[in-house]
Amino acid sequence: MEYSDSDLQKYQKIAFDYALYRTGNIPAAEDISSQTISLFLLSFNNRSDARRWIINTSKNYCKKFFAKMKKEEKEKNTYREDMLQRISNHPGYEKDGLLHDAFKESFKSLNDMELKTIFYYFQCNENFKEMHSNIGGSYDALRKQISRIKNKLKAETFKRLGYIGSKRIVTPQLNNLIIKFLRRFKKNLEAGTIEKMYYYFSKVDLKNYNPTYEIKEILEYDIDLNDSIYKAWIFFKNKHNVIDSFYIDFFVDDKNHLKIVTPPTKTKKIVIIEPESEEGKQIKKLLDTYPIGKSGRPKIPEEEMDKIIKQFEEKQKN
Repeated sequence: MEYSDSDLQKYQKIAFDYALYRTGNIPAAEDISSQTISLFLLSFNNRSDARRWIINTSKNYCKKFFAKMKKEEKEKNTYREDMLQRISNHPGYEKDGLLHDAFKESFKSLNDMELKTIFYYFQCNENFKEMHSNIGGSYDALRKQISRIKNKLKAETFKRLGYIGSKRIVTPQLNNLIIKFLRRFKKNLEAGTIEKMYYYFSKVDLKNYNPTYEIKEILEYDIDLNDSIYKAWIFFKNKHNVIDSFYIDFFVDDKNHLKIVTPPTKTKKIVIIEPESEEGKQIKKLLDTYPIGKSGRPKIPEEEMDKIIKQFEEKQKN
């Protein structure tokens, strides 16, 4: 039986629309509708039942599509588990206690391409030049890709240990949330319109909140994570170009919005010590001497730090 072009276009649209409804995938729907029409032209002869035949045939091809997807997903999961196992057996993989567990979990945050890339990096004994000489391509692009993956693993590892040490190892998503909040807070603080940030402050009462400090420039922040609540210390320059700070407590809700628990509150004391100063070098020696605790911070005795700070403050007076 012959069919006009308009009939075939109509039937193919029926097949496509049904397949798209079932799969939610445009390329898959296009493929299924093409297969349906091809089979239709080869085997169908009853024009009165054409619509029903098109729908039923499309339904069968949809079932095959889902079966193929399920098989591919299973193979993908098997591949990822195999890759993770190979990475965990590599000599460069972290083996030590809690850090090992956190490091292992951090690899689950990588997509397949990141996982393959870091695995090959390990296979090259973490020698970037050797890796690049083998696979070619852009040197800078590959170097940046490895750096991003390593930073992602570091951030995820520290997050699982309950501590994020500085802006350099905060995830990009969290960093963007914090920076966005700080910019809005600075703008509304200057305009005296903190109440406009009601969505951020929906978990606190701002009736008696009246910050008097002025922020000229946000410099940096450090951050802790404890039981899903972040505490961030924000360092800024005030209108006199003096470095000052405040802290906030917040969490990130299921819609990826930052929710303030403790509004920006001035810290009691801040000491800035340059790394190359005498005191900075003393602190570096302490960092090399004392081990990192479970919180991700070195176990430096409080009296040792107090001694260095006192020495620094005495110099500032003279």
